[in-house]
Amino acid sequence: MLRYTAKRFGQGFIVTAIVAFFTFWLPSLEPGTIAKAVLGNHSTPLEVKLFNHEHGLDQGFWVQFLTYLNHLIHLDFGVSVSPQTMDVPALDVIVPYIPRTLWLVLVSLLISVVLSIIIGMYQGMRRNSAFDHAMTFVVFLAYSMPAFVFSLFTIILFGLTLHWLPVSVDSQDATGFFYPLLNMFWYHPAQFVLPVATLVVLGLGGLTRFMRGSILDTMVQDYIRTARAKGCSPRRVLFRHAFRNALTPIVTIMGLSLPGLFGGALITEQIFNYPGLGWLTVYATNSRDVPVVMALTLIVTVVTILGNFLADISLALVDPRIRMLGKR
Repeated sequence: MLRYTAKRFGQGFIVTAIVAFFTFWLPSLEPGTIAKAVLGNHSTPLEVKLFNHEHGLDQGFWVQFLTYLNHLIHLDFGVSVSPQTMDVPALDVIVPYIPRTLWLVLVSLLISVVLSIIIGMYQGMRRNSAFDHAMTFVVFLAYSMPAFVFSLFTIILFGLTLHWLPVSVDSQDATGFFYPLLNMFWYHPAQFVLPVATLVVLGLGGLTRFMRGSILDTMVQDYIRTARAKGCSPRRVLFRHAFRNALTPIVTIMGLSLPGLFGGALITEQIFNYPGLGWLTVYATNSRDVPVVMALTLIVTVVTILGNFLADISLALVDPRIRMLGKR
């Protein structure tokens, strides 16, 4: 198990290093981006040249990249160049937004997993029934619908037409890791119904199809036929023998769903005016705040890799075959 964990950790480190390289390399293709953001579009070439020299931006690419890596080791992502947060460390700009997106994504993922397990199991047990066909149509519709389309549809229907739910989330200045969760379930729950529903629909399609397929694969195994031959009731066969093995692929898919949910959050937060990492990414991009955008890219990458890492470890704990493969 230790060897398997070390292998997965090493793979995650390599991916992070590759993302760090491209995150640094892409902005360098347009020299003067940071200078233009600080000095303004009307700055002269001489002013840009002096700014780049003062900040070491006129040095060779590899010199700048090694300096960048050295700063990353010390969690120094540079300083913001946006007018509203000028010279504030990029990490200090980002940190207040992390819990907001993290809780939004985790709550949406949890609801998606619970619903997908219930729907997928029932579809698997009632294969080719009317319910199975109806849910297959609904799931594929949800899977193929872009996040912004579903968001706009819910806003028009439940917000502007029926007036049941708010169409935006009030910006909250209060900080704290658990405050967004309290805000979601205690202070202003109605404001989060539509954003959470959008992310749930975004992740529900794939999870449900995988759960249905997993149940169908599990129910034809030899140990299931043996349990039935012994006279076990269908409920006992399902929950005692099939359920745990059918959940194995879901553990992996949960980790793989994180990138899609974070990507959906980028759009959803902007549409519902929710001040999270997605909202900050769009704002920093429009402001040409390169250090903040670079830091956001790396942080989301690390969170995604961490989610996949935890999913792999969890899968290895529930399935001994994975641990055996990791030893090879």
